Amino acid sequence: MNGLQFFQLPIVEDQGLPQAFSCDIGAKSYDFALYANLDVLASDPPETVYDLSSAASSRQPLSPRGFLVLRVVAAGPAGPQVIFLRKLVPEPQLVHYGGDLAVKLLRATVARGNLNGSGHYGTQIVIGAAQRWA
Repeated sequence: MNGLQFFQLPIVEDQGLPQAFSCDIGAKSYDFALYANLDVLASDPPETVYDLSSAASSRQPLSPRGFLVLRVVAAGPAGPQVIFLRKLVPEPQLVHYGGDLAVKLLRATVARGNLNGSGHYGTQIVIGAAQRWA
């Protein structure tokens, strides 16, 4: 699968999560839905930012506080069809495949204020998608 050209999905972090949008990749249009499943404290202020990566800050790997779930729907011969439904944590080298798409989550930091709410709190989500074949 070398040579895939990934495009950044048009996620608007300040709109918060969950979020849904449509996007053309290649000649096809896809409907994306994204939400976060996080273990947070109700007492955390809205500016609290949770890093969903599992990167180690010491010798022991850390478990992420949660994950994102991405669902992708494409038009098929029998109508709309779910081609991708997965839990994701940021692993830039890991490419996920669903139908004619390849997807990778590069970065995911989610602010408490953007969970079921909008505003500029510091959420950063970068997901790349590429067409596997024409």
